[in-house]
Amino acid sequence: MDHRNIVTWTSMIAAYAQYGLGKLSIELFEEMVERGVKPNDVTFVGVLHGCSHSGLVDEGLGFLNSMLEKHGVEPEAKHYTCVVDMYCRVGRLDEAHKLAKSIHVETPAEGALLWGTLLSASRLHGRVDIAQEASRRLIESNQQVAGAYVTLSNAYASTGEWEIAHGLRSQMKQAGVVKDPGCSWVEIRDSTFVFHAGNLSFERGEDVLRLLRELEGRMKERGYAGGSLGLVFFEVEQEAKEEIVSLHSERLALAFALIVIPKGITIRVMKNLRMCKDCHEAFKAISGIVERDFIVRDVNRFHHFRDGSCSCGDFW
Repeated sequence: MDHRNIVTWTSMIAAYAQYGLGKLSIELFEEMVERGVKPNDVTFVGVLHGCSHSGLVDEGLGFLNSMLEKHGVEPEAKHYTCVVDMYCRVGRLDEAHKLAKSIHVETPAEGALLWGTLLSASRLHGRVDIAQEASRRLIESNQQVAGAYVTLSNAYASTGEWEIAHGLRSQMKQAGVVKDPGCSWVEIRDSTFVFHAGNLSFERGEDVLRLLRELEGRMKERGYAGGSLGLVFFEVEQEAKEEIVSLHSERLALAFALIVIPKGITIRVMKNLRMCKDCHEAFKAISGIVERDFIVRDVNRFHHFRDGSCSCGDFW
Protein backbone atom coordinates (compact mmCIF):
# COMPACT_ATOMS: atom_id res chain seq x y z
CA MET A 1 0.00 0.00 0.00
CA ASP A 2 1.24 3.49 -0.82
CA HIS A 3 -0.47 4.97 2.24
CA ARG A 4 -0.87 3.05 5.50
CA ASN A 5 -2.93 4.54 8.31
CA ILE A 6 -3.71 3.51 11.87
CA VAL A 7 -6.51 1.21 10.65
CA THR A 8 -4.32 -0.79 8.26
CA TRP A 9 -1.45 -1.10 10.75
CA THR A 10 -3.79 -2.13 13.57
CA SER A 11 -5.61 -4.64 11.36
CA MET A 12 -2.37 -6.43 10.55
CA ILE A 13 -1.17 -6.36 14.16
CA ALA A 14 -4.48 -7.92 15.26
CA ALA A 15 -4.31 -10.51 12.46
CA TYR A 16 -0.83 -11.65 13.50
CA ALA A 17 -2.07 -11.85 17.09
CA GLN A 18 -5.05 -14.01 16.14
CA TYR A 19 -2.78 -16.46 14.35
CA GLY A 20 -0.48 -16.72 17.39
CA LEU A 21 2.38 -14.82 15.71
CA GLY A 22 3.05 -12.60 18.71
CA LYS A 23 6.62 -11.68 17.84
CA LEU A 24 5.60 -10.59 14.36
CA SER A 25 2.78 -8.57 15.91
CA ILE A 26 5.32 -6.78 18.11
CA GLU A 27 7.70 -6.20 15.19
CA LEU A 28 4.90 -4.62 13.18
CA PHE A 29 3.90 -2.41 16.13
CA GLU A 30 7.48 -1.20 16.50
CA GLU A 31 7.76 -0.53 12.77
CA MET A 32 4.52 1.45 12.88
CA VAL A 33 5.80 3.65 15.71
CA GLU A 34 9.15 4.16 13.95
CA ARG A 35 7.27 5.40 10.87
CA GLY A 36 5.55 8.04 12.97
CA VAL A 37 2.08 6.48 13.24
CA LYS A 38 0.63 7.01 16.72
CA PRO A 39 -1.01 3.87 18.20
CA ASN A 40 -4.49 4.13 19.66
CA ASP A 41 -6.41 2.09 22.23
CA VAL A 42 -7.40 -0.55 19.64
CA THR A 43 -3.79 -0.96 18.50
CA PHE A 44 -2.79 -1.79 22.06
CA VAL A 45 -5.57 -4.38 22.35
CA GLY A 46 -4.09 -6.02 19.26
CA VAL A 47 -0.49 -6.08 20.43
CA LEU A 48 -1.49 -7.22 23.94
CA HIS A 49 -3.48 -10.05 22.37
CA GLY A 50 -0.38 -10.93 20.37
CA CYS A 51 1.66 -11.18 23.55
CA SER A 52 -1.08 -13.17 25.27
CA HIS A 53 -1.48 -15.72 22.49
CA SER A 54 2.28 -16.30 22.34
CA GLY A 55 3.10 -16.43 26.07
CA LEU A 56 5.07 -13.17 25.95
CA VAL A 57 4.14 -11.95 29.43
CA ASP A 58 7.10 -9.66 30.11
CA GLU A 59 6.71 -8.01 26.72
CA GLY A 60 2.99 -7.56 27.28
CA LEU A 61 3.49 -5.94 30.68
CA GLY A 62 6.04 -3.64 29.09
CA PHE A 63 3.49 -2.49 26.51
CA LEU A 64 0.85 -1.94 29.20
CA ASN A 65 3.24 0.18 31.26
CA SER A 66 4.27 2.23 28.22
CA MET A 67 0.75 3.09 27.07
CA LEU A 68 0.20 6.30 29.03
CA GLU A 69 3.78 7.32 29.72
CA LYS A 70 5.15 6.83 26.21
CA HIS A 71 2.14 6.99 23.89
CA GLY A 72 -0.45 9.03 25.81
CA VAL A 73 -3.10 6.29 25.72
CA GLU A 74 -4.95 5.67 28.99
CA PRO A 75 -5.26 1.92 29.75
CA GLU A 76 -8.87 0.80 30.00
CA ALA A 77 -10.61 -2.31 31.32
CA LYS A 78 -10.18 -4.05 27.95
CA HIS A 79 -6.38 -3.65 28.16
CA TYR A 80 -6.22 -5.00 31.71
CA THR A 81 -8.46 -7.88 30.64
CA CYS A 82 -5.85 -8.71 27.98
CA VAL A 83 -3.26 -8.91 30.76
CA VAL A 84 -5.55 -11.17 32.82
CA ASP A 85 -5.80 -13.40 29.76
CA MET A 86 -2.02 -13.24 29.38
CA TYR A 87 -1.47 -14.47 32.93
CA CYS A 88 -4.10 -17.17 32.48
CA ARG A 89 -2.52 -18.62 29.36
CA VAL A 90 0.80 -19.25 31.14
CA GLY A 91 -0.90 -20.70 34.22
CA ARG A 92 -0.38 -17.72 36.56
CA LEU A 93 -3.95 -17.89 37.83
CA ASP A 94 -3.37 -16.22 41.21
CA GLU A 95 -1.90 -13.12 39.57
CA ALA A 96 -4.73 -13.11 37.04
CA HIS A 97 -7.32 -13.38 39.81
CA LYS A 98 -5.73 -10.59 41.86
CA LEU A 99 -5.65 -8.27 38.84
CA ALA A 100 -9.23 -9.14 37.84
CA LYS A 101 -10.54 -8.13 41.27
CA SER A 102 -8.84 -4.73 40.96
CA ILE A 103 -10.25 -3.83 37.53
CA HIS A 104 -13.12 -1.36 37.40
CA VAL A 105 -15.50 -2.25 34.57
CA GLU A 106 -17.93 0.30 33.14
CA THR A 107 -20.41 -2.02 31.44
CA PRO A 108 -21.80 -5.54 31.95
CA ALA A 109 -20.18 -6.56 28.66
CA GLU A 110 -16.72 -5.59 29.97
CA GLY A 111 -17.35 -7.56 33.15
CA ALA A 112 -18.50 -10.57 31.14
CA LEU A 113 -15.32 -10.53 29.07
CA LEU A 114 -13.12 -10.21 32.16
CA TRP A 115 -14.76 -12.87 34.33
CA GLY A 116 -15.50 -15.14 31.38
CA THR A 117 -11.78 -15.15 30.57
CA LEU A 118 -10.89 -16.05 34.15
CA LEU A 119 -13.63 -18.70 34.38
CA SER A 120 -12.46 -20.51 31.25
CA ALA A 121 -8.83 -20.53 32.45
CA SER A 122 -9.69 -21.65 35.97
CA ARG A 123 -11.60 -24.61 34.58
CA LEU A 124 -8.69 -25.49 32.30
CA HIS A 125 -6.22 -25.40 35.21
CA GLY A 126 -8.51 -27.10 37.74
CA ARG A 127 -8.90 -24.04 39.99
CA VAL A 128 -12.43 -24.59 41.24
CA ASP A 129 -12.01 -21.84 43.86
CA ILE A 130 -11.51 -19.16 41.22
CA ALA A 131 -14.12 -20.72 38.93
CA GLN A 132 -16.70 -20.38 41.70
CA GLU A 133 -16.16 -16.64 42.08
CA ALA A 134 -16.03 -16.01 38.33
CA SER A 135 -19.26 -17.96 37.80
CA ARG A 136 -21.01 -16.14 40.64
CA ARG A 137 -20.08 -12.74 39.20
CA LEU A 138 -21.31 -13.70 35.74
CA ILE A 139 -24.60 -15.14 37.00
CA GLU A 140 -25.28 -12.16 39.30
CA SER A 141 -24.70 -9.74 36.42
CA ASN A 142 -26.91 -11.86 34.12
CA GLN A 143 -24.02 -12.28 31.68
CA GLN A 144 -23.02 -15.57 29.99
CA VAL A 145 -25.24 -17.38 32.50
CA ALA A 146 -25.45 -20.68 30.61
CA GLY A 147 -21.71 -20.71 30.00
CA ALA A 148 -21.04 -19.93 33.66
CA TYR A 149 -23.12 -22.88 34.86
CA VAL A 150 -21.67 -25.30 32.31
CA THR A 151 -18.04 -24.27 32.80
CA LEU A 152 -18.27 -24.43 36.59
CA SER A 153 -19.95 -27.83 36.30
CA ASN A 154 -17.14 -29.01 34.04
CA ALA A 155 -14.55 -27.66 36.49
CA TYR A 156 -16.03 -29.80 39.27
CA ALA A 157 -16.27 -32.80 36.93
CA SER A 158 -12.59 -32.46 36.00
CA THR A 159 -11.67 -32.80 39.70
CA GLY A 160 -13.93 -35.85 40.13
CA GLU A 161 -16.67 -34.06 42.08
CA TRP A 162 -19.47 -35.46 39.94
CA GLU A 163 -22.26 -34.95 42.48
CA ILE A 164 -21.66 -31.19 42.58
CA ALA A 165 -21.31 -31.10 38.79
CA HIS A 166 -24.67 -32.82 38.27
CA GLY A 167 -26.22 -30.57 40.94
CA LEU A 168 -25.20 -27.50 38.96
CA ARG A 169 -26.72 -28.98 35.81
CA SER A 170 -29.96 -29.52 37.74
CA GLN A 171 -29.91 -25.92 39.01
CA MET A 172 -29.42 -24.77 35.46
CA LYS A 173 -32.50 -26.72 34.32
CA GLN A 174 -34.63 -25.46 37.20
CA ALA A 175 -33.66 -21.87 36.38
CA GLY A 176 -34.68 -22.42 32.76
CA VAL A 177 -31.17 -21.64 31.51
CA VAL A 178 -30.44 -23.19 28.12
CA LYS A 179 -26.94 -23.51 26.71
CA ASP A 180 -26.33 -22.79 23.03
CA PRO A 181 -25.19 -26.11 21.56
CA GLY A 182 -21.58 -26.37 20.48
CA CYS A 183 -21.07 -27.18 16.84
CA SER A 184 -18.40 -27.39 14.16
CA TRP A 185 -18.69 -27.30 10.40
CA VAL A 186 -16.71 -27.85 7.23
CA GLU A 187 -17.39 -26.45 3.77
CA ILE A 188 -16.91 -28.89 0.89
CA ARG A 189 -17.50 -27.58 -2.60
CA ASP A 190 -20.83 -25.72 -2.36
CA SER A 191 -22.11 -27.52 0.75
CA THR A 192 -21.74 -26.91 4.48
CA PHE A 193 -21.74 -29.91 6.84
CA VAL A 194 -22.54 -29.20 10.50
CA PHE A 195 -21.66 -31.51 13.41
CA HIS A 196 -22.81 -31.57 17.04
CA ALA A 197 -21.06 -33.28 19.95
CA GLY A 198 -22.08 -36.90 20.46
CA ASN A 199 -24.41 -36.93 17.44
CA LEU A 200 -23.58 -39.52 14.79
CA SER A 201 -26.86 -39.34 12.91
CA PHE A 202 -25.32 -37.61 9.89
CA GLU A 203 -24.36 -39.22 6.59
CA ARG A 204 -21.38 -41.61 6.99
CA GLY A 205 -21.64 -41.38 10.78
CA GLU A 206 -20.57 -45.02 11.23
CA ASP A 207 -17.55 -44.47 8.98
CA VAL A 208 -16.59 -41.43 11.07
CA LEU A 209 -16.87 -43.41 14.31
CA ARG A 210 -14.77 -46.21 12.85
CA LEU A 211 -12.07 -43.76 11.74
CA LEU A 212 -12.02 -42.00 15.11
CA ARG A 213 -11.53 -45.33 16.88
CA GLU A 214 -8.71 -46.22 14.51
CA LEU A 215 -7.03 -42.84 15.01
CA GLU A 216 -7.41 -43.05 18.78
CA GLY A 217 -5.63 -46.40 18.73
CA ARG A 218 -2.80 -44.99 16.63
CA MET A 219 -2.54 -41.94 18.89
CA LYS A 220 -2.27 -44.14 21.98
CA GLU A 221 0.57 -46.02 20.31
CA ARG A 222 2.35 -42.66 20.18
CA GLY A 223 1.70 -41.97 23.86
CA TYR A 224 -1.44 -39.88 23.61
CA ALA A 225 -3.59 -40.39 26.71
CA GLY A 226 -6.69 -38.63 25.40
CA GLY A 227 -9.89 -37.86 27.23
CA SER A 228 -10.62 -39.96 30.27
CA LEU A 229 -13.99 -41.08 28.89
CA GLY A 230 -12.77 -42.34 25.53
CA LEU A 231 -15.43 -43.31 23.00
CA VAL A 232 -17.84 -44.94 25.45
CA PHE A 233 -21.10 -43.34 26.51
CA PHE A 234 -21.86 -43.97 30.17
CA GLU A 235 -25.26 -43.50 31.77
CA VAL A 236 -25.12 -39.72 31.81
CA GLU A 237 -27.57 -36.95 31.03
CA GLN A 238 -27.77 -35.61 27.49
CA GLU A 239 -25.90 -32.40 28.39
CA ALA A 240 -23.04 -34.37 29.86
CA LYS A 241 -22.67 -36.34 26.64
CA GLU A 242 -21.16 -33.21 25.12
CA GLU A 243 -18.22 -33.75 27.42
CA ILE A 244 -17.35 -37.10 25.87
CA VAL A 245 -14.10 -35.81 24.51
CA SER A 246 -13.61 -38.21 21.61
CA LEU A 247 -16.98 -37.25 20.14
CA HIS A 248 -16.62 -33.48 20.34
CA SER A 249 -17.95 -31.71 17.28
CA GLU A 250 -14.56 -30.68 15.91
CA ARG A 251 -13.38 -34.31 15.89
CA LEU A 252 -16.49 -35.41 14.06
CA ALA A 253 -15.94 -32.65 11.50
CA LEU A 254 -12.28 -33.58 11.08
CA ALA A 255 -12.96 -37.29 10.63
CA PHE A 256 -15.70 -36.57 8.09
CA ALA A 257 -13.37 -34.25 6.17
CA LEU A 258 -10.58 -36.84 6.21
CA ILE A 259 -12.95 -39.31 4.57
CA VAL A 260 -14.42 -36.93 2.01
CA ILE A 261 -11.67 -34.44 1.11
CA PRO A 262 -8.84 -35.81 -1.06
CA LYS A 263 -5.38 -36.07 0.44
CA GLY A 264 -3.15 -33.09 -0.23
CA ILE A 265 -5.89 -30.52 0.38
CA THR A 266 -5.80 -28.56 3.65
CA ILE A 267 -8.79 -29.30 5.88
CA ARG A 268 -10.50 -26.26 7.40
CA VAL A 269 -12.84 -26.65 10.39
CA MET A 270 -14.90 -23.87 11.98
CA LYS A 271 -16.21 -24.06 15.57
CA ASN A 272 -18.57 -21.77 17.48
CA LEU A 273 -16.91 -22.36 20.88
CA ARG A 274 -13.37 -22.53 22.18
CA MET A 275 -11.53 -25.69 21.16
CA CYS A 276 -10.94 -27.94 24.17
CA LYS A 277 -7.46 -28.95 25.33
CA ASP A 278 -7.93 -32.66 24.59
CA CYS A 279 -9.11 -32.01 21.04
CA HIS A 280 -6.21 -29.62 20.51
CA GLU A 281 -3.75 -32.34 21.52
CA ALA A 282 -5.58 -34.86 19.35
CA PHE A 283 -5.48 -32.62 16.29
CA LYS A 284 -1.73 -32.19 16.72
CA ALA A 285 -1.23 -35.93 16.92
CA ILE A 286 -3.55 -36.71 14.01
CA SER A 287 -1.84 -34.15 11.75
CA GLY A 288 1.38 -36.11 12.20
CA ILE A 289 -0.28 -39.51 11.73
CA VAL A 290 -2.14 -38.70 8.50
CA GLU A 291 0.47 -36.18 7.26
CA ARG A 292 -2.03 -33.44 6.50
CA ASP A 293 -2.55 -29.80 7.44
CA PHE A 294 -5.63 -28.76 9.42
CA ILE A 295 -6.76 -25.21 10.12
CA VAL A 296 -9.31 -24.72 12.91
CA ARG A 297 -10.99 -21.38 13.51
CA ASP A 298 -12.61 -21.43 16.94
CA VAL A 299 -14.31 -18.56 18.74
CA ASN A 300 -10.96 -17.08 19.81
CA ARG A 301 -8.42 -17.61 17.06
CA PHE A 302 -6.97 -19.72 14.27
CA HIS A 303 -4.97 -22.92 14.81
CA HIS A 304 -2.79 -24.36 12.05
CA PHE A 305 -1.89 -28.00 12.74
CA ARG A 306 1.02 -29.54 10.85
CA ASP A 307 3.44 -32.44 11.52
CA GLY A 308 2.27 -32.93 15.13
CA SER A 309 2.38 -29.30 16.24
CA CYS A 310 0.18 -26.20 16.18
CA SER A 311 0.92 -22.63 15.13
CA CYS A 312 -0.34 -21.36 18.48
CA GLY A 313 2.57 -22.94 20.34
CA ASP A 314 0.00 -24.14 22.91
CA PHE A 315 -0.68 -20.59 24.13
CA TRP A 316 -4.36 -20.33 23.29
